[in-house]
Amino acid sequence: MNYTRNELFSIAKRYNNLKRTYLIVNKKQSKYLPSKPSETFAMTNALAQKMWQSGVKDENTLVIGFAETATAIGRLIADHFSQAFYLTTTREEITGKCIEFKEEHSYVVEQRIAIEALSKSHSFSQVIFVDDEFTTGRTLRNLAQELLKEVPSLRNSKKFAVTIIDRTNKENKTKLKELGIEIVSLLSFTDDNFEEQVKDIEITEPEKVQEMPKEIITVDHLGNIPNARLGYSCGGINTLAQNLLERYKNQIQQSNNILVLGTEEFMAVPIYFAREIEKFGKSVVCHATARSPIGVLKPLVQDTSTAEYPIKKGYKLVSFYQKDRNTYLYSMNHYDLVFVLTDSKEIPKGAIKTLSSLMSIYKNYNTKLIQFTD
Repeated sequence: MNYTRNELFSIAKRYNNLKRTYLIVNKKQSKYLPSKPSETFAMTNALAQKMWQSGVKDENTLVIGFAETATAIGRLIADHFSQAFYLTTTREEITGKCIEFKEEHSYVVEQRIAIEALSKSHSFSQVIFVDDEFTTGRTLRNLAQELLKEVPSLRNSKKFAVTIIDRTNKENKTKLKELGIEIVSLLSFTDDNFEEQVKDIEITEPEKVQEMPKEIITVDHLGNIPNARLGYSCGGINTLAQNLLERYKNQIQQSNNILVLGTEEFMAVPIYFAREIEKFGKSVVCHATARSPIGVLKPLVQDTSTAEYPIKKGYKLVSFYQKDRNTYLYSMNHYDLVFVLTDSKEIPKGAIKTLSSLMSIYKNYNTKLIQFTD
C-alpha cells in the first residue's frame, strides 16, 4: 500500500519549543490523534513490506523502538519476525545496566536504553531501529554509536532504520551508512519547510485540568506483563489482548463507541487490545497521553486556512508516572466506554483525579483504568 503525505500526517506547532517549532502528527499511529487500530496495523504492515523489499531477512532480530512515540509501532514491526527480541528506549528510570544518549531537539532531551539483557548471551543477525520519523538521524546516530561501543556483539549485525517518514538528506544518510545503517521508509522527502508552515499559526497552551474531588474512574489491578524498557522475547501479546477482550466482553457488548487510551510510552498493549475490540465488531479508536506539549489552535482563528491543523483540543494532566510532571491528551471526545491502560506501578492520586475531571467534561462516566502491576 502506498500512502500520500496528506493521508499520513498533518503539521502542528510545538508549544514553547524553539529547538524545533513544528511536530509531525501522524493520523494513523494511535498516538496524538484517535486512530482505528486496523489503520495502525495496515500502516505498519505496509512498512514491513517495504522492509522485506529492502533486504531485511526473517532472522534472529533485535528490534529497538524509540520512545516516546514509536514504542508501539516498534512492537508491531517486531511481530513480523519469527524470532525477535524487543526493546525500547525510555525516559523513565530503569534498573540494571543502561546507556544514555540525547534526543537533542526534543522537549525532554535525555533518553536511555537498558543493555543488561543484550550484554549477556544474546546474539542477533540484525538490528532494526524503529521510529515514526527521522529528520537528521542525529538521535539514531547518538544511540547507535553508544550501543555499538557498549555491546560489541552488535557490530557485525546488519542494521536497518525502519521509519514511517524519512526526511534525512544525502549527507545524513552517508553518516548513517558509515555506521552500517540503511534506512527503510514508507515516505521519503526533503522538500519541506515545516518551520515556515507553522510560523504564523496562532496557538495556545493545552488547557490545565483541575483535580476533581470525586473520582469517577474504576480501577482494575492485573498481573505483571513483560517490560519493553528492559527487553523481552516477542510472543504472547495477542493472547494478552484476547484475554482482556474476554474479561471485559460484557461491557464491550453493551457499548458501540469505545476508546482505548494508552499512557505515554505504554502504547503497544492498548493498540492490540483495541484491535481485538474492533475484530469483535465494535467501533473503537486508540490513542495515548504524551509528554510533548503541542500548541492548540486558538478558537478565534479557526477558519479555512487552518482547517487541516490537527490539534484543536488539548489538555494538561498529571502524569501517571510522576506526580510533579505534566502529561498531555489531545482530541478527546465522548465515548460509551473508555479503557485506560497503564504500566505505572504507583499512580499519583492527582493523575486519577485530573483524568476523572476530564472524563466528566466529556460525560465519559463509564471509564475503566487497567493497571498492570507486579
